[in-house]
Amino acid sequence: MSWEKNSKSEGEIWHVISTEFKRLGWLHIMIWVGYSLVFFYGPNLIFDTETAILMTLRTLAVNALIFYINVLVLLPLLVGRSKFKAYAVAILILLGSVSLLWEVTDPVGQQDWEKLRRSQPEVLHFRQGENPGGEQLSPRPPQPGRPGPEVDEKPPKPPWDLFGRHTMFSIFSSLGILFLSTMFWLMVDARRKENERLSLTNENLSTEMKFLKSQMNPHFLFNALNNIYSLAQRQSNKTALLVLKLSSMLRFIVYETDNGKIPLQNEVDYIRNFVEFQKIKLEEEPRLEINLEDVRPGVKIEPMLLFPFVENAFKHSNIDDTVNGWIQMKLEYDGQTIRFSCANSKPPRDISKDKVGGIGIDNVKKRLSYLYRDCHHIEIKDEADRFEVLLEINLS
Repeated sequence: MSWEKNSKSEGEIWHVISTEFKRLGWLHIMIWVGYSLVFFYGPNLIFDTETAILMTLRTLAVNALIFYINVLVLLPLLVGRSKFKAYAVAILILLGSVSLLWEVTDPVGQQDWEKLRRSQPEVLHFRQGENPGGEQLSPRPPQPGRPGPEVDEKPPKPPWDLFGRHTMFSIFSSLGILFLSTMFWLMVDARRKENERLSLTNENLSTEMKFLKSQMNPHFLFNALNNIYSLAQRQSNKTALLVLKLSSMLRFIVYETDNGKIPLQNEVDYIRNFVEFQKIKLEEEPRLEINLEDVRPGVKIEPMLLFPFVENAFKHSNIDDTVNGWIQMKLEYDGQTIRFSCANSKPPRDISKDKVGGIGIDNVKKRLSYLYRDCHHIEIKDEADRFEVLLEINLS
């Protein structure tokens, strides 16, 4: 089971990294080309053009090898699995291999590096035997007691010192590339984890939504059928109309809430039908102020974002009390932002008529934070005698 989990995680890491390379491939190419041009400038001042090109290509190949081995192999397979000791050993092996690779692929050669080291600063320009002033280099005249010409020789250094200098240069260069590649991988891995978190949140919200719908449907259907039955016994003319409304509401719950965004008008119609069924149970006309007229065709939102606040208001407002109980709701749309407010009275003692079902404000807040993360604002005012929700959703 652990192996399957690791394999799945590894596959996800590779998928994210490959996606990043596909999305940013041109950027990688531009960065490496720019890096090569900058690096080429230094060797081109000292060596001939062919040697400078070979040194640049060697440096590009070795550094790219370090970068992508670290990003595609070592970090996902070792650090990604918390094998830090193995990663440290792998890095030491990689640095040793790279140092050897630097020596083996050196286009200049140890003898030329030794001559370069022992030369005077003014003759460090090796391009076709010319110095920076353009004059032909010539040996210095012989000094008394020493045969032959001399090129300002310095005491030769032992071979291990020269090798150590090259090794140190390659190690520092490799460490810089390792640091950059590690930062790149950490950024990609953080993005992968964030995507996983959002995906998990969405799955949890979807599961909660389905569970709450399975709770709500039988409960609401039970109440609605009882209300219709009582009207049918009184031979009310509203019976047939309410059967149609109930059919519309069930169609909305069963089918439309699973299809992503829906027309705002559909949710408003559901709210109106819900209010009509609530009014049937009341003997007197309740104190309701409903303004849901500002709905334009074509405006779409995620389903069940407004209705839970209406449902909550009827649960806790004690609307049966036509003297002290009241509910107000208003919907506005200015072309970019939906503004919905729902307020209700609060009796001295908390009243919740329906103990089963309902979607719940907390669930809606979770869905809003996922579906409209940076595009919504919700404010809840819970006072002694009043409860109000103000919701804004930016659709632009």
